Amino acid sequence: MPHCLKIVEGVLPGALLICFLAAGLAQSSQHDSAFIEAFGAGQELVKQGRLAEAEVALEKAKDISPEDTQVLTLLGKVKGRLGEFQASIVLFKRVVELKPKSADAHLNLAIVFSDAGELSHALEETAKALALDPNLAAAHFNRARILDDLKREPEAGAEFAKACRLTPNDADCFFYWSFVERAEGNFAKESALLQRVVKLQPDRSKAFMLLGSSLLEQSRTAEAVVALRRALEIDPNSSEAAYMLSRALKTSDPNESRRLKEHFDALRQKNAAVERSKTLGNEAYGASREQDWPKAVSLYKEALENCGDCEIQAALHKNLGLVLCRAGNVQEGGTELRKALELNPNDPDVVKALSILGQN
Repeated sequence: MPHCLKIVEGVLPGALLICFLAAGLAQSSQHDSAFIEAFGAGQELVKQGRLAEAEVALEKAKDISPEDTQVLTLLGKVKGRLGEFQASIVLFKRVVELKPKSADAHLNLAIVFSDAGELSHALEETAKALALDPNLAAAHFNRARILDDLKREPEAGAEFAKACRLTPNDADCFFYWSFVERAEGNFAKESALLQRVVKLQPDRSKAFMLLGSSLLEQSRTAEAVVALRRALEIDPNSSEAAYMLSRALKTSDPNESRRLKEHFDALRQKNAAVERSKTLGNEAYGASREQDWPKAVSLYKEALENCGDCEIQAALHKNLGLVLCRAGNVQEGGTELRKALELNPNDPDVVKALSILGQN
């Protein structure tokens, strides 16, 4: 920065004006640099699926440039995916204020309204989006899902049809449309839609399982068996597919039917272990509320041992880490929190806790 001269007799010399301008430009450059760094970091963390950390970076970017619609939009999406729906709504409302003619802005607000359970507001925003862009497939698709949630199946089906015409290669469009047809008892239409899904996404186990179920409703057992076999091939842990296939083969192949029933029973036992871990976790939480740290630690460890690699593993590591820290065992607590973050990068509580500990 140029050396600044003193003001003499209230006059602003040319050199001093240059100094002030240079200082302003330097400050602006630092401002822009900090914004680019924070926003860039947020974008990269989102790409990596590390949403809780992305939220922190994007908040910094928003503080620097509070009316940048790109930042507000990305931060709104991150908060929505983290379950912070009201904060997300506030951000998307601001984007709509700044860009009232943007169909995408209204659609983003509609989606988070829907996630928050505010379906009437969500429906209004999809209408605004479609008024601005009648061919916005995503708006038709989300409007259809909202109408389905409202049990307005005929209207939902019409919107799904429009969305699928606009995006004929979108498997999700056909997949969620099939739920509408099933609700109305249109099993032939349901199975036709699910066949479109599995053609577009041949590794989608859930779609094959639902297709098998739909075909069984139509007494098309041979076709159902093929679909259910494929569902289990993709996901051997699908208890629903194992059970239905076992029932479908009971007469034609009793030996395989028996084997599948045993597989189903084993999966049920595994699910029971998860439920046991949840019970232990709840008991551990109760102990922590009473500040009985040794008991809480013991129960969380037992829950983890019982759980193995089950679906609540990340939550158990997180809670165990927090309890260990409260008990004064910061080192082991930090280890557990890092395990939790590795399993679930989208937990803002873990990110904050590690930040406080200086271990992130």
